[in-house]
Amino acid sequence: MEFLGVPDSLYLNMVKKLLILIFISSSLIIKSQTLSEILSISFEKPIGTARFESMGGAFGALGGDISSININPASGAVFIDNEFGFTMSTESIKNSTLFFNNNEVTNNFKFSINQGGGIWLLKNYGEGNINQISFGINTQTVNSFNDNFDSKGRNTINSIDSFFLNNSLGFSANDLSVDSNESISSVYKYLGEYYGYAAQQAFLGYQSYILSFDDDSKSFYSQADISEGVNQHYINESKGANTKSNLNLSIQYKENYYFGLNINFHEVYKSNFTRHVESNFSELSPIKNITFENSLVTQGKGFSIQIGTIARFNSFRLGLSYQTPTWYSLWDETYQSIDTKSEDVDGNVYQDKIDPKVTNVYPEYKITSPSIITASTAFIFGKIGLISLDIISHDYSKIKLKPTRDFSFSNNEINTKLANSLDLRLGTEFRFKNFSIRGGYQSFGSPYKDSEIMEDYNTFSFGFGYDFGDTVLSVSNKISESKRKHQLFDSGLTDLTKIDSNTSSSTLSLIFKF
Repeated sequence: MEFLGVPDSLYLNMVKKLLILIFISSSLIIKSQTLSEILSISFEKPIGTARFESMGGAFGALGGDISSININPASGAVFIDNEFGFTMSTESIKNSTLFFNNNEVTNNFKFSINQGGGIWLLKNYGEGNINQISFGINTQTVNSFNDNFDSKGRNTINSIDSFFLNNSLGFSANDLSVDSNESISSVYKYLGEYYGYAAQQAFLGYQSYILSFDDDSKSFYSQADISEGVNQHYINESKGANTKSNLNLSIQYKENYYFGLNINFHEVYKSNFTRHVESNFSELSPIKNITFENSLVTQGKGFSIQIGTIARFNSFRLGLSYQTPTWYSLWDETYQSIDTKSEDVDGNVYQDKIDPKVTNVYPEYKITSPSIITASTAFIFGKIGLISLDIISHDYSKIKLKPTRDFSFSNNEINTKLANSLDLRLGTEFRFKNFSIRGGYQSFGSPYKDSEIMEDYNTFSFGFGYDFGDTVLSVSNKISESKRKHQLFDSGLTDLTKIDSNTSSSTLSLIFKF
C-alpha cells in the first residue's frame, strides 16, 4: 500500500521518526540545565569590600561603602568624599560527602579580585533642596561557582546503565548504529541536531556496549550486572562567577533623605565538569568498568534595575530598596565521552572509548530570576559605632525559563519545588579614633520547599580597618557551614549524595579618598 505515493512501511517509519522528534526535540535545551544549576544562576550572595564582608553585608540603611550601592542605590548619596577602591579575596572550601555510608573530603582554594569601583560627588554649596548628587560605578561578585566535591560508595540498587536505558525509549538499534560511510562524530552530531539530548545519551550507551538491543521485544536492555552491587566514584568540579556591575545615580534631598537608582549588568560564566566511574561489577557481568565524563559551560548576560531610599532621623535610619527581576540571556555548551571495559564469554577483554569530539552548542534561552526586596534599619552611636540590620526577600518559585514551550517541565518543577525565602544580615562596627573593629552575621533561607535538599545556613564574620586619611585599609574573615544534597544525574541514576561544606574566606580592601 501507498500513502500519497509513499510506500506504507516507509510512511509509518517517517511518522514514527516525526513523533520521536516532537517528543524529545525540546530536551536538547531542557536536559542541559538541572534545577540546582538554574538556582545557582539566580542566587545573589554578594562578595564585597572587606568592611562590607566583616559586617555581614548589612548596609541597606547605612551607605558610605562602595559595595553598599549594590544593596541600596540611595547609599551613593551618603558618601562624604570621592572614593575608589578594590578588594582581593581568598576562599577555602572543605566539602565532606556521604554516599552509601562512605565519607570523602575535598579541599578547594581560590584567589580572586572580587570587587572594584568608585563614587564621585557633586555637592551643592548654595541654595536648593538637592544637597548632593552622586555618580557611582561598582563591579563585584554576587555568586561564586567555585565548588568541587568527590563522592564514593558501593551502590547496591542502581547504576548509570539506568540513565542510558531511560534515554533509549523510542529508539531502535538502527537509529543508534554507525554505518560504514559514517563516523561516531557524525552520527552523534546528527542525533543531537535532529533528535535531541536523549538520542545522544542512548547512542553513547549503545556504542559503548552498555546497552544491547532485543529484536523480539524491540527494546534495549543493560549488559551491566549489578546484582552484587557496584562501586561508584562521582567527581564534580565547578568554577566561574556571576559578576554584577552597578551604574549608580543618587541624590541627597535636604538633610535627611536619600534616593537612588541603579542600572545593573550581569556577566555569567560557569564551567561544570563531572566524571562518573563504576567498577567491581558482579563476576558474571559483561561490563567491567564505565567512565562517563560530561562538561557543561554556561555563559550569558543579565540586566536589572534597582531603586532605593534612606531616611535619617537623628541617630536612627531606615532603608528600603527594590530590585526588579534579572533578565538573563544564556547559552550552553556541552562535551561528552564514555569509556568502557568489557569481557565476552571466552574471556576476551575489550576497551571501548566513545569520544565524539563534538561540542554541542545549544540555542539561546532566557531565565528570569526573582525580584529582591530589602528592608533595612540602623542605629548610629555618634562617633563610637553602629549596628545595622537588613531583611531580604526572594521568591524563587517566580523563576521562569523561556521559550515556555521548551521549558514547561522545568517551570512546573520550579513552581512545585521552590519557595520564598528570607535572608537576614546583621552588622556592627566600633571606632577608636582611626581604628575600627567589626562583626557580622548572615542567615540564608533555603530556596526549596523541602529544606532537606538545601538547609538554611549561617555565616559569621569579623574584621578591622584603619583610616590613614587619604587611604583606608580593611581586612575581614568570614566562616560558614552549609548542608545540601546533590542528585547525580537527572534521570535513572538519581541517587543523592549528602554534602557538608565548611567555607572560610578572607578579604583585603584598599580604599582611596580624593
